[in-house]
Amino acid sequence: MSESQFHLFRDYAARAQVESQTSPLVHVNRRTRVKIVSAVACLWAMVVIGRLYHLQIADAHSWEGSAKKQHGSSFTLAAERGAIRDRNGKLFATSVPSASIYIRPHQIRDKEVTAVKLANLIGIDKEDVLQRMESESRFVWIKRQLPRPTAEALEKEELRGVGYLLESRRYYPYGSAASTLIGKVGIDGGGLSGLEARFNTHLNTSEANTEVVRDGFGKLMHVSHELKGIPKGSPLSLTLDASLQLIMDEELEEGRQKAQADRAFAVMMNATSGEILGMSQSPSPNFNQLALDSRELLKNHALELSFEPGSILKPFIAAMAIEEEETHFHELINCEKGSYRYGGHTINDVHPSSLLSTYNVVVHSSNIGMTKLGDRLGKERIYQGLRRFGFGSKTGLPFPGESSGLLRNPKQWYPIDIATHSFGQGVAVTPLQIVRAMSALANGGILPSVSLILDDVSPELPERVLTPDTANLAKRMLVGVVEEKEGTGSRARIPGVIVGGKTGTAQRPREDGRGYEDDAYVASFAGFADGSALGVSEPLVLLVVMDRPRASTIDGGRAIYGGVASAPVFKRIMQRSLHTLSTRNEYTRPYEGLNERWDDSSQGMIISRPPANGTPSQKQGFQRVGYYQ
Repeated sequence: MSESQFHLFRDYAARAQVESQTSPLVHVNRRTRVKIVSAVACLWAMVVIGRLYHLQIADAHSWEGSAKKQHGSSFTLAAERGAIRDRNGKLFATSVPSASIYIRPHQIRDKEVTAVKLANLIGIDKEDVLQRMESESRFVWIKRQLPRPTAEALEKEELRGVGYLLESRRYYPYGSAASTLIGKVGIDGGGLSGLEARFNTHLNTSEANTEVVRDGFGKLMHVSHELKGIPKGSPLSLTLDASLQLIMDEELEEGRQKAQADRAFAVMMNATSGEILGMSQSPSPNFNQLALDSRELLKNHALELSFEPGSILKPFIAAMAIEEEETHFHELINCEKGSYRYGGHTINDVHPSSLLSTYNVVVHSSNIGMTKLGDRLGKERIYQGLRRFGFGSKTGLPFPGESSGLLRNPKQWYPIDIATHSFGQGVAVTPLQIVRAMSALANGGILPSVSLILDDVSPELPERVLTPDTANLAKRMLVGVVEEKEGTGSRARIPGVIVGGKTGTAQRPREDGRGYEDDAYVASFAGFADGSALGVSEPLVLLVVMDRPRASTIDGGRAIYGGVASAPVFKRIMQRSLHTLSTRNEYTRPYEGLNERWDDSSQGMIISRPPANGTPSQKQGFQRVGYYQ
């Protein structure tokens, strides 16, 4: 730079400095800018504070709700239902922890991979999982109430948008034992059938609502209720005996397969107290394994089904005739050599006879002899007598769907109905009605009130329906059916134990109610066992029914007959049950007083008890001393 240029630049700078110090405009512009910036800053701060006020205070509830929708949910889980136990405290039904798998579709990125892993781990169809992933819902159940190890294995996969919750699941320790009686529980914890439905409010008092919190990926962070905090229902104790129930289930299924029957059912009762000790049907569903795909799976045939009893009804009609003094034990009745016209129809006997005593009419199961006894009683007394035994009405058992059977008003009867009702046709009964009525013959003439809930007071009181003398005579008829050589129930005989009963073989009515099916029968055996010599103080009554047996023969006999298809099953169930009860000292009493003698020479049987002070080997039961005719 030249010297002249330097002097010019210095003069310019000096002038600019003087102007800036002396010009008021410069000061005004600076203050204005400062004020503008300050105003803008204040306005911005006010906007931010106002927004924060709305977010944190004014609109807090709204944003809190949005946050809960994103990170929290409320669910109704299956509560822990009260346990169902047998008379000895053994569990028939209980609640156990389980895991239920869910997805949050909007959080799943690779749906194909996630669906494949879910399908493999849980055992469901991949396409079904993919379809659920397309749901607009923010929460979708995939599968409920799985074993916890399955859910824990799923958790290790760390699948985005997939999780599980713990809830309670119903479990039946004895599997299919008494399953249709106990009933089934739905996926949400409500009873669907059986006692689970009837006592739902007792077993399941309240719902279990839980709040859950998740992170941004949908992973569970917090649950407000642990499983142990889920409300519990009250327990229920039944009169059933789990050990006897298992025996009945096992023997009934074996007998059904042997007879090739469509189905079978059995009921056991304490003849004195009316307590139901076992109730079986075969086949029987296992609700631990089976999904409910048909309401038919829930049906309890022992309570809901009615059938024609056939000859099982004969001892009741005979007892009525004796009670009404229309016959006596030894009266000889002309059985017309097997063929008899009555009411415009021909009555036939399987085993033709000429003269039979009233006792032998029942033992030999003569339709003609029973028709003549029924004719003496008349339709009104037959009807009223059957009503007294409980036929035609419900037992009062607290079970949904119990049938009352069918017993028509005598005003609707045709003349032939007197005959058919006398030998068990034209009337429909339930298995429970049969065992209750049979109990009256076994216990001395008192119709017990039926009970299924332990310590539950039945509204119905026991009622005397026969005098002790008549009941004792009827009981001897039943013993003769089993013990006599010509008796139809000889296959039910148990060595050392007094057993009585009656076989039943009835044609199966058509579904439309018009006539009977061709070659279709219901084979049954109902009876009692007196196990007092074994220490089992109360008589036990048991009914076994085979519905439509299809086998041609069983052990040399025709499978359609109750004495062939059902009596052997009765024997095995009763024999094992008496052994079980006697060896664990239930329903027991001391051996004093067991040296009594039952002498009924009039019907050809003498039975005596072992001495009261005998050795254990001598106390094995009743000794059959002899028979004669």
